[in-house]
Amino acid sequence: MKKGLLGILMVTVMTLSLLSGCGKSGNDTKGTKPAESAGTSTKGTAQTTEETAQASPQKYDDVRLKMLVCWNGGFKTATDQYNNEVAAAIREKIGVTVEFEGIMMNETEKLNLLFASGDMPDIINAPYWGGDTGETQVIKKAAVEGRLLPLENLLPEYSNLKDAYKVGVSQSFLENDLEDPDFKGHRYILPQGVPGSDVDVTNWTYGVFVRGDVPKALNIDPKTIKTSDQLYDFMVKARDHGFKDVNSNDCIVATTYHNGWDYGQYAQNFNNKQFTDYIKTADGSLTYTCLTDQWVNRNLFIWKLVNNNLLDKECFRQSDSQADEKVGNGTALFAAAQYGPVIKSTKLTGLYNSNPDMRYVPVGPLNYSDGSPAKQLELNGANGCGINIFPTTCSNIDAALTYFDYVNSEEGARLCQYGIEGDTYTMNDKDQPRLNADILKRKQSGDTTVDDELRNKGINYIYGRLSQINKSVTWFGEGNPGDADAAAPESVEYAKERPVERFDGYLITGLVSKYKDYNTVKHFAFEGTTKDDYTQRAFFADTEEAAKDILEDYQNYLLTQENGIFKDYLAFVNEVANSRDDILN
Repeated sequence: MKKGLLGILMVTVMTLSLLSGCGKSGNDTKGTKPAESAGTSTKGTAQTTEETAQASPQKYDDVRLKMLVCWNGGFKTATDQYNNEVAAAIREKIGVTVEFEGIMMNETEKLNLLFASGDMPDIINAPYWGGDTGETQVIKKAAVEGRLLPLENLLPEYSNLKDAYKVGVSQSFLENDLEDPDFKGHRYILPQGVPGSDVDVTNWTYGVFVRGDVPKALNIDPKTIKTSDQLYDFMVKARDHGFKDVNSNDCIVATTYHNGWDYGQYAQNFNNKQFTDYIKTADGSLTYTCLTDQWVNRNLFIWKLVNNNLLDKECFRQSDSQADEKVGNGTALFAAAQYGPVIKSTKLTGLYNSNPDMRYVPVGPLNYSDGSPAKQLELNGANGCGINIFPTTCSNIDAALTYFDYVNSEEGARLCQYGIEGDTYTMNDKDQPRLNADILKRKQSGDTTVDDELRNKGINYIYGRLSQINKSVTWFGEGNPGDADAAAPESVEYAKERPVERFDGYLITGLVSKYKDYNTVKHFAFEGTTKDDYTQRAFFADTEEAAKDILEDYQNYLLTQENGIFKDYLAFVNEVANSRDDILN
Protein backbone atom coordinates (compact mmCIF):
# COMPACT_ATOMS: atom_id res chain seq x y z
CA MET A 1 0.00 0.00 0.00
CA LYS A 2 1.46 3.35 -1.01
CA LYS A 3 1.39 6.19 1.43
CA GLY A 4 2.89 9.65 1.26
CA LEU A 5 5.67 10.10 3.77
CA LEU A 6 4.27 13.37 4.97
CA GLY A 7 1.14 11.54 6.02
CA ILE A 8 3.15 8.91 7.83
CA LEU A 9 5.07 11.53 9.74
CA MET A 10 1.86 12.86 11.26
CA VAL A 11 1.13 9.57 13.00
CA THR A 12 1.43 9.90 16.78
CA VAL A 13 4.11 7.70 18.30
CA MET A 14 2.40 5.06 20.44
CA THR A 15 4.03 4.25 23.78
CA LEU A 16 3.46 1.68 26.48
CA SER A 17 5.64 2.92 29.28
CA LEU A 18 7.44 6.11 30.19
CA LEU A 19 10.89 6.48 31.59
CA SER A 20 11.15 8.85 34.47
CA GLY A 21 13.49 11.83 34.31
CA CYS A 22 13.77 14.89 32.15
CA GLY A 23 16.31 16.72 30.08
CA LYS A 24 16.88 19.85 28.10
CA SER A 25 15.84 20.38 24.52
CA GLY A 26 17.44 22.44 21.80
CA ASN A 27 21.20 22.17 21.43
CA ASP A 28 21.71 20.01 24.51
CA THR A 29 22.76 16.80 22.77
CA LYS A 30 21.73 14.71 25.73
CA GLY A 31 18.14 15.68 24.96
CA THR A 32 15.16 14.11 26.63
CA LYS A 33 14.87 10.37 26.97
CA PRO A 34 11.67 9.59 25.07
CA ALA A 35 8.79 7.40 25.90
CA GLU A 36 9.94 3.89 25.01
CA SER A 37 8.28 2.20 22.11
CA ALA A 38 6.60 -1.14 22.72
CA GLY A 39 9.40 -2.61 20.66
CA THR A 40 11.92 -2.21 23.45
CA SER A 41 10.18 -4.68 25.74
CA THR A 42 8.06 -7.77 25.30
CA LYS A 43 6.54 -7.50 28.74
CA GLY A 44 2.80 -6.93 28.91
CA THR A 45 2.19 -7.17 25.16
CA ALA A 46 1.53 -9.84 22.59
CA GLN A 47 3.33 -7.90 19.85
CA THR A 48 6.83 -8.94 18.87
CA THR A 49 9.80 -6.66 19.27
CA GLU A 50 10.33 -6.43 15.50
CA GLU A 51 6.70 -5.58 14.74
CA THR A 52 6.38 -2.84 17.32
CA ALA A 53 9.81 -1.33 16.71
CA GLN A 54 8.85 -0.90 13.06
CA ALA A 55 5.46 0.52 13.97
CA SER A 56 6.52 3.05 16.56
CA PRO A 57 10.17 4.12 16.82
CA GLN A 58 11.24 6.05 19.87
CA LYS A 59 10.80 9.82 19.80
CA TYR A 60 13.39 12.10 21.36
CA ASP A 61 13.32 15.79 22.14
CA ASP A 62 15.56 17.28 19.45
CA VAL A 63 18.79 15.40 20.11
CA ARG A 64 21.69 16.56 17.90
CA LEU A 65 24.65 14.24 17.38
CA LYS A 66 27.97 14.66 15.57
CA MET A 67 29.39 11.96 13.32
CA LEU A 68 32.89 11.86 11.80
CA VAL A 69 33.15 10.15 8.41
CA CYS A 70 36.77 9.06 8.64
CA TRP A 71 37.53 8.43 4.97
CA ASN A 72 40.22 10.52 3.30
CA GLY A 73 38.78 12.79 0.64
CA GLY A 74 36.05 14.58 2.60
CA PHE A 75 32.34 13.87 2.72
CA LYS A 76 29.75 15.92 0.87
CA THR A 77 26.59 16.73 2.80
CA ALA A 78 23.69 19.14 2.59
CA THR A 79 24.75 22.75 3.09
CA ASP A 80 22.34 22.90 6.01
CA GLN A 81 22.38 19.51 7.70
CA TYR A 82 19.75 20.46 10.26
CA ASN A 83 17.04 22.16 8.23
CA ASN A 84 17.00 20.17 5.00
CA GLU A 85 13.88 18.18 4.10
CA VAL A 86 15.21 14.73 4.99
CA ALA A 87 16.72 15.81 8.31
CA ALA A 88 13.47 17.54 9.24
CA ALA A 89 11.42 14.46 8.35
CA ILE A 90 13.67 12.18 10.40
CA ARG A 91 13.52 14.59 13.30
CA GLU A 92 9.72 14.67 13.07
CA LYS A 93 9.73 10.88 13.23
CA ILE A 94 12.30 10.21 15.98
CA GLY A 95 13.47 13.59 17.26
CA VAL A 96 17.15 13.02 16.35
CA THR A 97 19.49 14.78 13.92
CA VAL A 98 22.96 13.58 12.99
CA GLU A 99 25.39 16.05 11.43
CA PHE A 100 28.39 14.74 9.48
CA GLU A 101 31.95 15.92 9.05
CA GLY A 102 34.58 14.48 6.69
CA ILE A 103 38.39 14.43 6.73
CA MET A 104 41.18 15.31 4.29
CA MET A 105 44.00 13.23 5.73
CA ASN A 106 45.10 9.64 6.26
CA GLU A 107 42.42 7.65 8.08
CA THR A 108 44.78 5.89 10.49
CA GLU A 109 46.46 9.16 11.44
CA LYS A 110 43.10 10.80 12.07
CA LEU A 111 41.91 7.95 14.29
CA ASN A 112 45.13 8.09 16.28
CA LEU A 113 44.70 11.84 16.77
CA LEU A 114 41.10 11.43 17.89
CA PHE A 115 41.80 8.83 20.53
CA ALA A 116 44.97 10.57 21.72
CA SER A 117 43.18 13.90 22.20
CA GLY A 118 39.95 12.51 23.64
CA ASP A 119 38.09 15.15 21.61
CA MET A 120 35.75 12.81 19.80
CA PRO A 121 32.37 13.02 18.08
CA ASP A 122 29.36 10.97 19.11
CA ILE A 123 29.81 8.51 16.25
CA ILE A 124 32.75 7.54 14.03
CA ASN A 125 32.44 5.90 10.62
CA ALA A 126 35.74 4.41 9.42
CA PRO A 127 37.38 1.63 7.40
CA TYR A 128 37.78 -1.68 9.21
CA TRP A 129 39.38 -4.08 6.78
CA GLY A 130 40.37 -6.53 9.47
CA GLY A 131 43.67 -8.21 10.26
CA ASP A 132 46.65 -5.90 10.54
CA THR A 133 45.40 -2.92 8.58
CA GLY A 134 46.21 0.37 10.29
CA GLU A 135 42.67 1.59 10.92
CA THR A 136 41.63 -1.81 12.28
CA GLN A 137 44.50 -1.87 14.76
CA VAL A 138 43.76 1.64 16.04
CA ILE A 139 40.07 0.83 16.52
CA LYS A 140 40.82 -2.46 18.27
CA LYS A 141 43.25 -0.71 20.59
CA ALA A 142 40.62 1.91 21.44
CA ALA A 143 38.12 -0.83 22.22
CA VAL A 144 40.50 -2.74 24.47
CA GLU A 145 41.42 0.47 26.28
CA GLY A 146 37.77 1.15 27.07
CA ARG A 147 37.34 4.11 24.72
CA LEU A 148 34.35 2.61 22.87
CA LEU A 149 30.89 1.74 24.11
CA PRO A 150 30.00 -1.99 24.09
CA LEU A 151 26.92 -2.79 22.02
CA GLU A 152 26.12 -6.43 22.76
CA ASN A 153 23.28 -5.61 25.18
CA LEU A 154 21.93 -2.75 23.08
CA LEU A 155 21.71 -4.05 19.50
CA PRO A 156 19.12 -6.77 20.26
CA GLU A 157 16.67 -4.01 21.23
CA TYR A 158 16.66 -2.59 17.68
CA SER A 159 14.91 -4.70 15.08
CA ASN A 160 16.93 -3.38 12.14
CA LEU A 161 20.30 -3.76 13.89
CA LYS A 162 19.90 -6.98 15.83
CA ASP A 163 21.25 -9.17 13.01
CA ALA A 164 24.43 -7.10 12.63
CA TYR A 165 26.67 -10.05 13.52
CA LYS A 166 24.58 -12.67 11.72
CA VAL A 167 24.07 -11.39 8.17
CA GLY A 168 26.64 -10.33 5.58
CA VAL A 169 29.86 -11.07 7.49
CA SER A 170 32.23 -14.01 7.06
CA GLN A 171 33.03 -16.40 9.88
CA SER A 172 36.70 -15.43 9.90
CA PHE A 173 35.87 -11.70 10.07
CA LEU A 174 33.40 -12.37 12.85
CA GLU A 175 35.76 -14.48 14.95
CA ASN A 176 38.94 -12.47 14.50
CA ASP A 177 37.86 -8.87 14.06
CA LEU A 178 34.27 -8.19 15.08
CA GLU A 179 34.67 -10.46 18.09
CA ASP A 180 38.39 -10.14 18.62
CA PRO A 181 39.37 -12.33 21.61
CA ASP A 182 40.89 -9.26 23.27
CA PHE A 183 37.39 -7.75 23.43
CA LYS A 184 36.58 -10.25 26.21
CA GLY A 185 33.14 -11.03 24.82
CA HIS A 186 32.11 -7.43 24.14
CA ARG A 187 30.91 -6.18 20.77
CA TYR A 188 32.07 -2.68 19.93
CA ILE A 189 31.80 -2.64 16.13
CA LEU A 190 28.68 -2.07 14.05
CA PRO A 191 29.40 -3.32 10.50
CA GLN A 192 28.37 -0.93 7.74
CA GLY A 193 27.13 -1.59 4.23
CA VAL A 194 27.41 -5.38 4.19
CA PRO A 195 25.21 -6.91 1.46
CA GLY A 196 21.79 -8.23 2.43
CA SER A 197 21.81 -10.73 -0.45
CA ASP A 198 23.67 -11.57 -3.65
CA VAL A 199 21.90 -8.81 -5.56
CA ASP A 200 23.01 -6.24 -2.98
CA VAL A 201 26.73 -6.93 -3.51
CA THR A 202 28.29 -3.81 -5.03
CA ASN A 203 30.44 -4.30 -8.10
CA TRP A 204 33.10 -1.63 -7.59
CA THR A 205 34.25 -1.79 -11.24
CA TYR A 206 37.98 -1.59 -10.59
CA GLY A 207 40.32 -1.37 -13.54
CA VAL A 208 42.36 0.75 -15.94
CA PHE A 209 40.55 3.28 -18.12
CA VAL A 210 41.74 5.23 -21.15
CA ARG A 211 40.47 8.44 -22.72
CA GLY A 212 38.17 7.31 -25.51
CA ASP A 213 39.83 9.17 -28.38
CA VAL A 214 43.26 7.65 -27.61
CA PRO A 215 42.68 4.06 -28.79
CA LYS A 216 40.82 5.36 -31.86
CA ALA A 217 43.73 7.59 -32.84
CA LEU A 218 46.20 4.76 -32.29
CA ASN A 219 43.97 2.15 -33.96
CA ILE A 220 44.03 -0.07 -30.85
CA ASP A 221 41.09 -1.99 -29.44
CA PRO A 222 41.47 -1.45 -25.66
CA LYS A 223 39.56 -4.65 -24.93
CA THR A 224 42.39 -6.67 -26.46
CA ILE A 225 44.87 -5.41 -23.85
CA LYS A 226 45.19 -8.35 -21.44
CA THR A 227 48.82 -8.34 -20.28
CA SER A 228 51.11 -5.79 -18.66
CA ASP A 229 53.43 -5.87 -21.67
CA GLN A 230 50.52 -4.98 -23.95
CA LEU A 231 49.46 -2.21 -21.58
CA TYR A 232 53.01 -0.83 -21.49
CA ASP A 233 53.24 -0.72 -25.30
CA PHE A 234 49.82 0.97 -25.46
CA MET A 235 50.91 3.62 -22.96
CA VAL A 236 54.19 4.30 -24.78
CA LYS A 237 52.32 4.87 -28.05
CA ALA A 238 49.93 7.22 -26.26
CA ARG A 239 52.85 9.12 -24.69
CA ASP A 240 54.59 9.57 -28.04
CA HIS A 241 51.50 10.60 -30.00
CA GLY A 242 51.34 14.11 -28.55
CA PHE A 243 47.75 14.21 -27.28
CA LYS A 244 46.38 17.41 -25.74
CA ASP A 245 43.75 17.80 -23.05
CA VAL A 246 40.43 19.61 -23.49
CA ASN A 247 42.19 22.94 -22.89
CA SER A 248 44.92 22.16 -25.46
CA ASN A 249 47.51 21.61 -22.73
CA ASP A 250 50.10 18.82 -22.76
CA CYS A 251 48.97 15.54 -21.24
CA ILE A 252 50.37 13.16 -18.69
CA VAL A 253 50.07 9.51 -19.60
CA ALA A 254 48.60 7.82 -16.51
CA THR A 255 47.44 8.73 -13.04
CA THR A 256 45.47 7.44 -10.04
CA TYR A 257 43.24 8.94 -7.36
CA HIS A 258 44.23 9.85 -3.79
CA ASN A 259 47.58 8.57 -2.51
CA GLY A 260 48.19 6.32 -5.48
CA TRP A 261 44.79 4.61 -5.38
CA ASP A 262 44.85 2.32 -7.26
CA TYR A 263 48.19 2.04 -9.08
CA GLY A 264 48.07 -1.72 -8.51
CA GLN A 265 45.50 -1.98 -11.30
CA TYR A 266 48.27 -1.21 -13.82
CA ALA A 267 50.13 -4.30 -12.54
CA GLN A 268 47.07 -6.57 -12.33
CA ASN A 269 48.72 -9.05 -14.69
CA PHE A 270 51.27 -9.86 -11.96
CA ASN A 271 48.59 -10.84 -9.43
CA ASN A 272 47.31 -14.31 -8.66
CA LYS A 273 43.63 -15.02 -8.24
CA GLN A 274 43.63 -14.96 -4.44
CA PHE A 275 42.26 -13.11 -1.42
CA THR A 276 45.30 -12.64 0.81
CA ASP A 277 49.03 -11.87 0.76
CA TYR A 278 49.90 -15.53 1.23
CA ILE A 279 50.74 -17.28 -2.02
CA LYS A 280 51.23 -20.92 -2.96
CA THR A 281 54.69 -21.85 -4.18
CA ALA A 282 55.55 -24.58 -6.68
CA ASP A 283 55.69 -27.23 -3.96
CA GLY A 284 52.23 -26.29 -2.68
CA SER A 285 53.39 -24.55 0.49
CA LEU A 286 52.41 -20.99 1.38
CA THR A 287 54.76 -18.05 1.60
CA TYR A 288 54.30 -14.31 2.08
CA THR A 289 53.77 -12.58 -1.26
CA CYS A 290 56.39 -9.91 -0.53
CA LEU A 291 59.07 -12.62 -0.38
CA THR A 292 58.47 -13.77 -3.96
CA ASP A 293 60.04 -12.80 -7.27
CA GLN A 294 56.50 -12.12 -8.45
CA TRP A 295 56.20 -9.29 -5.91
CA VAL A 296 59.54 -7.84 -6.97
CA ASN A 297 58.60 -7.99 -10.65
CA ARG A 298 55.21 -6.37 -10.01
CA ASN A 299 56.87 -3.41 -8.33
CA LEU A 300 59.57 -3.21 -10.98
CA PHE A 301 56.79 -2.83 -13.52
CA ILE A 302 55.52 0.21 -11.61
CA TRP A 303 59.13 1.50 -11.52
CA LYS A 304 59.20 1.07 -15.29
CA LEU A 305 56.04 3.15 -15.68
CA VAL A 306 57.34 5.92 -13.40
CA ASN A 307 60.80 6.07 -14.95
CA ASN A 308 59.61 6.06 -18.53
CA ASN A 309 57.40 9.08 -17.94
CA LEU A 310 54.24 7.00 -18.10
CA LEU A 311 52.88 7.03 -14.53
CA ASP A 312 52.28 10.42 -12.92
CA LYS A 313 54.96 10.95 -10.25
CA GLU A 314 52.56 13.09 -8.22
CA CYS A 315 49.93 10.39 -7.95
CA PHE A 316 51.34 8.76 -4.79
CA ARG A 317 50.68 11.91 -2.77
CA GLN A 318 47.86 13.65 -4.59
CA SER A 319 44.29 14.24 -3.42
CA ASP A 320 41.07 13.18 -5.12
CA SER A 321 40.47 16.82 -6.06
CA GLN A 322 43.75 16.88 -7.98
CA ALA A 323 42.80 13.62 -9.66
CA ASP A 324 39.37 15.02 -10.57
CA GLU A 325 41.09 17.87 -12.38
CA LYS A 326 43.54 15.66 -14.25
CA VAL A 327 40.92 13.13 -15.30
CA GLY A 328 38.07 15.62 -15.67
CA ASN A 329 40.02 17.71 -18.19
CA GLY A 330 41.38 14.68 -20.02
CA THR A 331 44.92 15.63 -18.97
CA ALA A 332 45.62 12.05 -17.89
CA LEU A 333 45.23 9.67 -20.80
CA PHE A 334 44.88 6.66 -18.47
CA ALA A 335 43.42 6.38 -14.97
CA ALA A 336 43.41 3.45 -12.54
CA ALA A 337 40.75 3.21 -9.82
CA GLN A 338 37.05 2.40 -9.97
CA TYR A 339 35.07 3.35 -13.06
CA GLY A 340 32.56 5.39 -11.05
CA PRO A 341 35.02 8.08 -9.88
CA VAL A 342 36.55 8.30 -13.35
CA ILE A 343 33.17 8.95 -14.97
CA LYS A 344 32.22 11.35 -12.18
CA SER A 345 35.40 13.40 -12.76
CA THR A 346 34.42 13.98 -16.38
CA LYS A 347 30.89 14.92 -15.39
CA LEU A 348 32.14 17.42 -12.80
CA THR A 349 34.06 19.34 -15.45
CA GLY A 350 31.46 18.90 -18.20
CA LEU A 351 33.86 16.89 -20.37
CA TYR A 352 31.45 13.96 -20.39
CA ASN A 353 28.95 15.93 -22.50
CA SER A 354 31.12 18.56 -24.19
CA ASN A 355 33.61 16.02 -25.56
CA PRO A 356 31.92 12.60 -25.62
CA ASP A 357 34.80 11.26 -27.72
CA MET A 358 37.01 11.78 -24.66
CA ARG A 359 34.88 9.70 -22.31
CA TYR A 360 37.10 7.14 -20.63
CA VAL A 361 36.62 3.54 -21.69
CA PRO A 362 37.87 0.32 -20.02
CA VAL A 363 41.19 -1.26 -20.90
CA GLY A 364 41.08 -5.05 -20.90
CA PRO A 365 40.30 -5.98 -18.15
CA LEU A 366 43.82 -7.31 -17.63
CA ASN A 367 44.20 -10.99 -16.81
CA TYR A 368 45.56 -12.63 -13.68
CA SER A 369 49.08 -14.03 -13.84
CA ASP A 370 47.72 -17.41 -14.98
CA GLY A 371 45.94 -15.85 -17.95
CA SER A 372 42.41 -16.08 -16.52
CA PRO A 373 40.25 -12.93 -16.64
CA ALA A 374 40.28 -10.67 -13.58
CA LYS A 375 37.12 -10.54 -11.49
CA GLN A 376 36.00 -8.95 -8.25
CA LEU A 377 36.56 -11.65 -5.66
CA GLU A 378 34.19 -11.62 -2.71
CA LEU A 379 33.57 -13.96 0.18
CA ASN A 380 30.03 -15.00 0.96
CA GLY A 381 30.11 -12.59 3.86
CA ALA A 382 32.33 -9.53 4.19
CA ASN A 383 35.86 -10.02 5.46
CA GLY A 384 36.25 -6.30 6.05
CA CYS A 385 33.99 -3.31 5.61
CA GLY A 386 33.22 0.18 6.77
CA ILE A 387 32.06 0.27 10.37
CA ASN A 388 30.46 2.59 12.89
CA ILE A 389 31.71 2.92 16.45
CA PHE A 390 30.51 4.92 19.41
CA PRO A 391 33.16 6.51 21.65
CA THR A 392 32.52 6.61 25.39
CA THR A 393 32.08 10.35 24.89
CA CYS A 394 28.91 9.70 22.86
CA SER A 395 26.35 12.02 24.42
CA ASN A 396 23.32 9.79 23.82
CA ILE A 397 23.89 6.22 22.66
CA ASP A 398 20.18 5.38 22.78
CA ALA A 399 19.33 8.25 20.45
CA ALA A 400 22.21 7.32 18.17
CA LEU A 401 21.05 3.71 17.84
CA THR A 402 17.44 4.83 17.37
CA TYR A 403 18.64 6.97 14.47
CA PHE A 404 20.57 4.04 12.99
CA ASP A 405 17.60 1.73 13.48
CA TYR A 406 15.22 4.07 11.68
CA VAL A 407 17.59 4.76 8.78
CA ASN A 408 18.02 0.99 8.37
CA SER A 409 14.28 0.41 8.08
CA GLU A 410 12.83 0.32 4.58
CA GLU A 411 10.88 3.51 5.27
CA GLY A 412 13.92 5.31 6.65
CA ALA A 413 16.22 4.13 3.87
CA ARG A 414 13.71 5.27 1.23
CA LEU A 415 13.50 8.70 2.86
CA CYS A 416 17.29 9.08 3.00
CA GLN A 417 17.83 7.85 -0.56
CA TYR A 418 14.89 9.43 -2.36
CA GLY A 419 13.48 12.23 -0.21
CA ILE A 420 9.80 13.08 0.03
CA GLU A 421 7.32 11.19 -2.14
CA GLY A 422 5.75 13.50 -4.70
CA ASP A 423 8.54 16.04 -4.37
CA THR A 424 11.53 14.09 -5.70
CA TYR A 425 10.20 10.60 -6.37
CA THR A 426 7.12 8.53 -7.16
CA MET A 427 6.42 4.83 -6.71
CA ASN A 428 6.44 2.65 -9.84
CA ASP A 429 4.17 -0.28 -10.66
CA LYS A 430 6.47 -2.59 -8.66
CA ASP A 431 6.03 -0.40 -5.58
CA GLN A 432 9.62 0.81 -5.88
CA PRO A 433 10.66 4.46 -5.58
CA ARG A 434 11.93 6.18 -8.73
CA LEU A 435 13.27 9.69 -9.03
CA ASN A 436 10.97 12.06 -10.89
CA ALA A 437 11.30 12.11 -14.67
CA ASP A 438 12.79 15.61 -14.80
CA ILE A 439 15.49 14.60 -12.31
CA LEU A 440 16.29 11.40 -14.20
CA LYS A 441 16.55 13.34 -17.46
CA ARG A 442 19.14 15.66 -15.95
CA LYS A 443 21.10 12.73 -14.50
CA GLN A 444 21.04 10.95 -17.86
CA SER A 445 22.44 14.08 -19.52
CA GLY A 446 25.37 14.14 -17.09
CA ASP A 447 24.19 17.21 -15.21
CA THR A 448 25.95 16.86 -11.83
CA THR A 449 24.23 19.92 -10.37
CA VAL A 450 21.13 17.79 -9.85
CA ASP A 451 23.12 15.67 -7.36
CA ASP A 452 24.05 18.84 -5.48
CA GLU A 453 20.41 19.93 -5.38
CA LEU A 454 19.26 16.53 -4.10
CA ARG A 455 22.03 16.47 -1.52
CA ASN A 456 20.94 19.88 -0.23
CA LYS A 457 17.53 18.35 0.36
CA GLY A 458 19.30 15.72 2.47
CA ILE A 459 19.10 12.99 -0.18
CA ASN A 460 21.61 10.20 -0.89
CA TYR A 461 24.38 10.71 1.62
CA ILE A 462 23.02 9.48 4.97
CA TYR A 463 22.12 5.86 4.17
CA GLY A 464 25.49 5.12 2.58
CA ARG A 465 27.28 5.78 5.88
CA LEU A 466 24.63 4.35 8.21
CA SER A 467 23.36 1.34 6.31
CA GLN A 468 24.15 -1.76 8.31
CA ILE A 469 22.80 -4.56 6.11
CA ASN A 470 22.48 -2.85 2.74
CA LYS A 471 19.21 -3.84 1.07
CA SER A 472 18.97 -1.13 -1.59
CA VAL A 473 18.57 -3.47 -4.55
CA THR A 474 16.35 -5.88 -2.61
CA TRP A 475 14.02 -3.08 -1.53
CA PHE A 476 14.26 -0.55 -4.34
CA GLY A 477 15.50 -2.47 -7.37
CA GLU A 478 18.60 -0.25 -7.75
CA GLY A 479 21.77 0.29 -5.76
CA ASN A 480 21.63 4.07 -5.91
CA PRO A 481 18.82 6.48 -6.84
CA GLY A 482 18.63 6.67 -10.61
CA ASP A 483 20.73 3.57 -11.33
CA ALA A 484 17.85 1.70 -12.95
CA ASP A 485 17.22 4.52 -15.43
CA ALA A 486 20.19 6.88 -15.46
CA ALA A 487 23.33 4.88 -14.59
CA ALA A 488 26.24 5.48 -16.94
CA PRO A 489 25.74 2.71 -19.54
CA GLU A 490 29.48 2.17 -19.93
CA SER A 491 29.81 1.40 -16.21
CA VAL A 492 26.91 -1.06 -16.33
CA GLU A 493 28.52 -2.84 -19.28
CA TYR A 494 31.97 -2.94 -17.68
CA ALA A 495 30.54 -4.55 -14.54
CA LYS A 496 29.60 -7.50 -16.75
CA GLU A 497 33.14 -7.71 -18.12
CA ARG A 498 34.71 -7.79 -14.65
CA PRO A 499 31.94 -9.45 -12.62
CA VAL A 500 31.71 -10.36 -8.95
CA GLU A 501 32.69 -13.93 -8.09
CA ARG A 502 31.80 -15.15 -4.59
CA PHE A 503 33.41 -17.93 -2.57
CA ASP A 504 32.76 -19.86 0.60
CA GLY A 505 35.72 -20.41 2.86
CA TYR A 506 37.83 -19.28 5.80
CA LEU A 507 40.70 -16.92 5.04
CA ILE A 508 44.14 -17.99 6.23
CA THR A 509 44.55 -14.50 7.72
CA GLY A 510 41.97 -15.47 10.32
CA LEU A 511 44.35 -18.09 11.75
CA VAL A 512 47.84 -16.63 11.43
CA SER A 513 47.31 -14.28 14.39
CA LYS A 514 47.37 -17.32 16.68
CA TYR A 515 51.13 -17.57 16.21
CA LYS A 516 52.79 -17.41 19.64
CA ASP A 517 54.88 -14.34 18.80
CA TYR A 518 52.43 -12.78 16.38
CA ASN A 519 52.58 -9.32 17.98
CA THR A 520 56.33 -9.28 17.42
CA VAL A 521 55.95 -10.27 13.76
CA LYS A 522 53.06 -7.88 13.28
CA HIS A 523 55.05 -4.95 14.62
CA PHE A 524 57.87 -5.14 12.07
CA ALA A 525 56.10 -6.82 9.14
CA PHE A 526 52.55 -5.57 8.96
CA GLU A 527 52.21 -2.36 10.93
CA GLY A 528 53.26 1.14 9.96
CA THR A 529 54.50 2.39 6.60
CA THR A 530 57.73 0.41 6.25
CA LYS A 531 56.62 -1.59 3.19
CA ASP A 532 55.24 1.50 1.46
CA ASP A 533 58.43 3.42 2.25
CA TYR A 534 60.56 0.73 0.60
CA THR A 535 58.33 0.31 -2.47
CA GLN A 536 57.99 4.02 -3.16
CA ARG A 537 61.74 4.49 -2.79
CA ALA A 538 62.07 1.75 -5.36
CA PHE A 539 59.65 3.44 -7.74
CA PHE A 540 61.83 6.56 -7.77
CA ALA A 541 65.20 4.81 -7.97
CA ASP A 542 67.48 5.94 -10.81
CA THR A 543 67.95 2.49 -12.32
CA GLU A 544 66.05 -0.78 -12.42
CA GLU A 545 68.97 -2.47 -10.68
CA ALA A 546 68.80 0.06 -7.84
CA ALA A 547 65.04 -0.42 -7.59
CA LYS A 548 65.45 -4.19 -7.42
CA ASP A 549 68.09 -3.81 -4.70
CA ILE A 550 65.67 -1.75 -2.58
CA LEU A 551 62.91 -4.31 -2.98
CA GLU A 552 65.24 -7.16 -2.11
CA ASP A 553 66.46 -5.15 0.89
CA TYR A 554 62.88 -5.16 2.12
CA GLN A 555 62.68 -8.93 1.70
CA ASN A 556 65.92 -9.26 3.68
CA TYR A 557 64.51 -6.92 6.32
CA LEU A 558 61.52 -9.24 6.81
CA LEU A 559 63.67 -12.34 7.08
CA THR A 560 66.27 -10.94 9.48
CA GLN A 561 64.22 -9.02 12.04
CA GLU A 562 64.06 -10.44 15.59
CA ASN A 563 66.62 -13.17 14.85
CA GLY A 564 64.83 -14.41 11.76
CA ILE A 565 61.50 -15.12 13.45
CA PHE A 566 59.60 -14.66 10.18
CA LYS A 567 60.74 -18.06 8.94
CA ASP A 568 59.26 -19.73 12.01
CA TYR A 569 56.11 -17.69 11.50
CA LEU A 570 55.78 -18.99 7.92
CA ALA A 571 56.14 -22.54 9.19
CA PHE A 572 53.20 -21.85 11.49
CA VAL A 573 51.20 -20.39 8.59
CA ASN A 574 51.60 -23.64 6.70
CA GLU A 575 50.69 -25.66 9.77
CA VAL A 576 47.39 -23.87 10.33
CA ALA A 577 46.64 -23.87 6.59
CA ASN A 578 46.27 -27.63 6.88
CA SER A 579 44.13 -27.46 10.02
CA ARG A 580 40.82 -27.16 8.17
CA ASP A 581 39.54 -27.99 4.72
CA ASP A 582 37.92 -24.66 3.84
CA ILE A 583 41.02 -22.45 3.96
CA LEU A 584 41.35 -19.76 1.30
CA ASN A 585 44.60 -17.91 0.65
